[in-house]
Amino acid sequence: MNVYIFGLGKGKKYLDRCLLKTVSICGYIDNYRAGTMIAFAGKPVIRQNALCDSYNYIIITLLEYDDVRRSLIDDGIEQKKIISFFDFTDASNEEYWKVIDPYKWRTELMWKYYLEILKPTMDNLNYELYANSEIVRKKCPQIMDVERTIQILYNEKKCLARFGDNEFELMFGRLRTNYQDTNTKLADRLKEVLNSHEDNLLIAIADNYGSLAKYTDEAARDIRMYMTKEVRENHIQLLDLNRQYYDAYLSRAYLMYRDKTNVKNKFDNIKKIWDNKNVLIVEGRYTRFGVGNDLLENAKDVKRIIVPDKNAFEKYDEIIKAVRFYGKNKLILSIIGPTATVLSYDLAREGYWIIDIGQLDTEYEWFIRGVDKRCSLKYKNVSEAINYEAIEDITQKKEFESYFSGILETIS
Repeated sequence: MNVYIFGLGKGKKYLDRCLLKTVSICGYIDNYRAGTMIAFAGKPVIRQNALCDSYNYIIITLLEYDDVRRSLIDDGIEQKKIISFFDFTDASNEEYWKVIDPYKWRTELMWKYYLEILKPTMDNLNYELYANSEIVRKKCPQIMDVERTIQILYNEKKCLARFGDNEFELMFGRLRTNYQDTNTKLADRLKEVLNSHEDNLLIAIADNYGSLAKYTDEAARDIRMYMTKEVRENHIQLLDLNRQYYDAYLSRAYLMYRDKTNVKNKFDNIKKIWDNKNVLIVEGRYTRFGVGNDLLENAKDVKRIIVPDKNAFEKYDEIIKAVRFYGKNKLILSIIGPTATVLSYDLAREGYWIIDIGQLDTEYEWFIRGVDKRCSLKYKNVSEAINYEAIEDITQKKEFESYFSGILETIS
């Protein structure tokens, strides 16, 4: 029995414990890692368009498997040859039991459900139910809402440094992202920023600590899965509960919110920040912030500095030197992961106007499309899309000439 394993993420470890020993692995499908990883455990790592015919099944190890399964079917693969490991229906299909041990399989799914759904829900229950009580408020950081955060950035021209789960995990030496490896110096710099008190710099953190009622069920579930008892304690160790923080979800203006009636107004208010301004974008090679949409159409002028998509902090000295040179008298929008947090702090201290704007463009693209779940974008790098695809080459397309002409420097 020959199979391909789709996905090299944490879901694979569950399959490893259940795969029958008689099964032979032909290789691994990972549309994102295939560009840099040739092999894993002695087997080739390929994109899905490089599949050969000599296999019986493809096993998807991603928790969000629907889009992947649909994509494989669109590529002409028979649905009966696709096994979604985290699909309870597939786990009950006796045909697949000749590939995956049925008892271990269903046990793993129930245990995962307990660990990642039931237990996190119970651990966070008191914080969610009693978020407005004095006892809970004293245990949670004070976070100003997105709307007022936007107003301050617009009216007072404040700088912004954002701390999401990736930044917190890096400070504790834990890896949570594929675009920035753990780095002791970066961790120390992030702690320095978090503890800083610059008058012109807003420190933003994600509003994950109390009620999650404003978020969709999926978003709330993801937050609970991350915000374990240990992680919450880790965060509180680093945070000042007497300090005013701002909402890092400013960059997450659409998908995660249950009520989407006011989303357009939210984006319009954010756009006011760069209205008739000279803007400098600092971004990865395939980020392409504002490209292909009207997010930046009201800016006076847009220039760009391109930096590495992965481990940008290794080029930090070159990046800040370039931004200092080109960023004078401009609004600087930075989209380079945790490195943007440090860059905002350093340049705010030097009098520059810089905003760590994060995934706002991706959220805007999803808003325009009206999607209800994360999806890839054909000519942009979406780091958290479930089905990573090869980025489309736009170098010869006339509609993107202004993007390339606006690039002032590329740091490789």
